[in-house]
Amino acid sequence: MLHAGRDQLGECPVWDERHGILYRLDVVEGAVLALDVSTGQEQRFDLGCHVGSLVTRDDDRGLIVAAEQGFAALDTDSGSLTPLASVRAGELSQMMNDGKCDPQGRFLAGTMHPAALPGHGALFRYDPPAGAVSLIEGVGISNGLAWDSLGTTLYYIDSLLGRVDRMRYDGESGRVFDRRPAFDLGSYPGMPDGMTSDAEDCLWIAFWRGGAVRRFDPTGHLLTEIRLPVTRTTSCCLGGDDLSELYITTARRSLRGVATDANPLAGAVFHCRVEVPGLPAHRWRPPHQTTARQTG
Repeated sequence: MLHAGRDQLGECPVWDERHGILYRLDVVEGAVLALDVSTGQEQRFDLGCHVGSLVTRDDDRGLIVAAEQGFAALDTDSGSLTPLASVRAGELSQMMNDGKCDPQGRFLAGTMHPAALPGHGALFRYDPPAGAVSLIEGVGISNGLAWDSLGTTLYYIDSLLGRVDRMRYDGESGRVFDRRPAFDLGSYPGMPDGMTSDAEDCLWIAFWRGGAVRRFDPTGHLLTEIRLPVTRTTSCCLGGDDLSELYITTARRSLRGVATDANPLAGAVFHCRVEVPGLPAHRWRPPHQTTARQTG
């Protein structure tokens, strides 16, 4: 175990190798947490609203978060939150959920219905100055995202489908094509939730109510299983000095108020060392920097 936190709903771990900081969320509390893994010191930002995911910035000027019903900038010096783009203004049946940056520095984040109703969610791309652009509609719970090392394949989890989907990803435009099932996860206990990829293009997937994270190759062959002493396993990322530490977030309760997990370790951040390292997390870049990176 790394950090004996008691997150109500820990989510979206992101490793920032520039500062040795592990970011994560407590979704229920509406908080962003920044843990210095070398000292154990933690900084907390209470946003006062629902928050579903976060990404670091290439310019190192705070974070971009998927909060309430859109995207916002978090100033980590002042703690102030500045709205950037709404996904569907005034539509209370949408709440932001898991998200990540693509290799070009765009922020993709999904939504879900507060009651997790099928077909009410979507996947959006934050596309300034235009706003938020819909990429996939008719989603249940938009969750894990992971790109392969070439950046041409996007793996995606709609938790209600119980599987991983694969689609072609166009890095120049940020559009997706040819979404199709990659492999089914219905035979494993729990529901697929957050996901990350490693240097061998294998996928680590956390299983909500499954008490485990599992590593699969791109065809769905199970390679590794790590069992945890708590059932609500939410997400994972690879970090540490050599990107070989697997950090795992967990929860004490759910968004829908299901009974709190009585296990004293529920809500803690766990970690273990793995054989295959990860890759640095993609950071958000302003559009002109994204274009320069694509054409350079």
